[in-house]
Formats: sequence, structure tokens, C-alpha cells
Amino acid sequence: MKSSSSSSLPLTLPFLLFAINFASAAFMDPPVMILDQDGVPVSASAEYYVAQFNGGQTGGGLTTGLGSNITCPLIVLQVYDALVNGQKVKFTTRGTKSDDKIRTGTPLDIEFVDKPSCASSSKWVVVDDSKYPGQWLGIGDAADLPGKKIIDGVFKIEKYSFLEGYKFTFCPTARNVCLNFARLEDKNGRRLILVNETSSPIIFEVGFDKAVTSSNPLF
Repeated sequence: MKSSSSSSLPLTLPFLLFAINFASAAFMDPPVMILDQDGVPVSASAEYYVAQFNGGQTGGGLTTGLGSNITCPLIVLQVYDALVNGQKVKFTTRGTKSDDKIRTGTPLDIEFVDKPSCASSSKWVVVDDSKYPGQWLGIGDAADLPGKKIIDGVFKIEKYSFLEGYKFTFCPTARNVCLNFARLEDKNGRRLILVNETSSPIIFEVGFDKAVTSSNPLF
């Protein structure tokens, strides 16, 4: 009588692959609604200030600033003064959505509410700049940033470990991984740069404060 082990292998292998994939999916954190500092779900129809949540070097909210050979405020910076809220941001989900609530892991477009008059857009982008030690967070488009490369990809907001805060991530289209942001000292504030989790012990951890809508531009 012939052994059935060889004949069962073609059936067993697909089953094992399915079981591994199912188990991996089961341990992935399901999307949950992101809450602001008052415990209210963050919404695409509202505007928010990004507040530092973690310890370490204290600072305020996010704004835009200048840099070497950049004469328009296109660099996203964390202001040094912890009492300054910075600029308001708003979130737009990509693809289909059932409501306007923002959830973890959702592909997002993020932009400042107020746009500098010299910029084409206030949408966040990640910039590859050969003259700077790291890919940094900015605004605008290719026309605003000549000689620099804008990286294709999407932004997401995720929970930061098991703490109460959140973190921004960026998922480049060309890579099967999402990267975190850390802060690097700059002339006019702390610039946000992309890092691997293992290369930076302090990821920029944030919370969200709902803003009162104002029609007064900053620029």
C-alpha cells in the first residue's frame, strides 16, 4: 500500500499558507476612531492643532518655515515655544468612506488650513533633498521645490505603542513599509524627518486639539 503523504502535500501546503495569512490578519490591530484631547472622535469636517504629547524636549504646534535656498515657508516645523499652537490642519481620507471620522491606518491627505501665498498648495508632502540629512516633511508640489524630489505615498495616523498618544506615519508607494517621524533641530524650529522605528528612540508623539474655525489667514 502506497503512502498518502506525498499525495496530501499539494492540499496541505495551500492550507498552511492560508492559515498563516489568516493568523497574521487576526493579530493586526483593527482600525479605531482617533480621539482628540477631549476624547471626541477626530473628524474630516473639523480643524485641529497638532500638539506634542510625549515627553523629551518640549515644544509647541506645527507651522511652516524657511530653509537654505527655500525662500517660501515650505518646511513643516515644530515651534520651540510650548505655548504656541501653530497652524491648524485638516484631514481628508482617500478612497471610500462611510462617515467623516478619521481612523487609525486610514490613508490620508493632510494639509494646513492656511496656505502661504507663495506656495501652490498647503498639502503635506515628504521631500527627498540631497542637501539635507534625511527626507523631511514639507508642503507644496514639485513646482515649489525645484531640484528636490517629492516622494509618492500616503500619510496615516497610528496609535503610539500602548500609550494614549498618536503618531504620523508615511507609507512610500515604492516600499512595503510605513515610516515614522522624528524631530531634528533646525534654525527656526524642529524639522520632522522620516526614520525607521529602530533608528530613533523618540518618535514624534502627538495629540489633536480641535480648533475654532477662523477666516483670518496667517499669510
